[in-house]
Amino acid sequence: MRTPSVTVLLVSGYSAVLLVVAWLFDRMGARSAERSARWRTGNFIYHEDQDAWKCHQDQWLWPASFDPDKRVIRYEGQHAICGRCPVKTECSPTPGPRELTRQVDPWPHSEAGRFHRGIALAVASVAVFMPTAMLLGAHGAGDVIVLVTTVAVGIIAGVPLAQHLWNAPTNFPQHLRSDASSDAPGMPEPTADAAVAPLDHLLDRYQTRWASDRRRVDLPDPKTRK
Repeated sequence: MRTPSVTVLLVSGYSAVLLVVAWLFDRMGARSAERSARWRTGNFIYHEDQDAWKCHQDQWLWPASFDPDKRVIRYEGQHAICGRCPVKTECSPTPGPRELTRQVDPWPHSEAGRFHRGIALAVASVAVFMPTAMLLGAHGAGDVIVLVTTVAVGIIAGVPLAQHLWNAPTNFPQHLRSDASSDAPGMPEPTADAAVAPLDHLLDRYQTRWASDRRRVDLPDPKTRK
């Protein structure tokens, strides 16, 4: 059995590097989402057994509604308690009580999660495609063994990145009222002319900008010339 060629070893090594990059990018996105969630909640502590948040004044924020557009649960404090809280201006400067949101879908089923997971999955797919394409032209037994091993490792490492494609969550909280962001007062309703208006605006803009003062002169028909 011949030893694997240098090209095969380089392709296999590059595929391994791509798999590492894909997983690092995915983990980076997950950690970024965790930091963003901690920044939004501040020093509020979530109690999973109660499905509620407790503030630093030992008061509870209970689930109030569910936003199907953003897939978040909104939690609100009590008006009477938040109104007379000594740190009301620092905690919630709005007239109403303090509100918090929590993502219903775990990572990576949020919008940002699907973005990071999609890029990681694309990189992992390249890591599998390269040795697979090279396997079609490999002739030595050593080359085939190395490439098949690389493809198998790439598939095993890439399957967890693709599980979100067929494991979509269906955890709609039935006990909460639905309060979609698109139904908020003041939100414009989409109309049929909404997509036409930007095009008309661009046409008017560039017609004014690039129009020439010259006018086309209609020449007479040659057949009518004498």
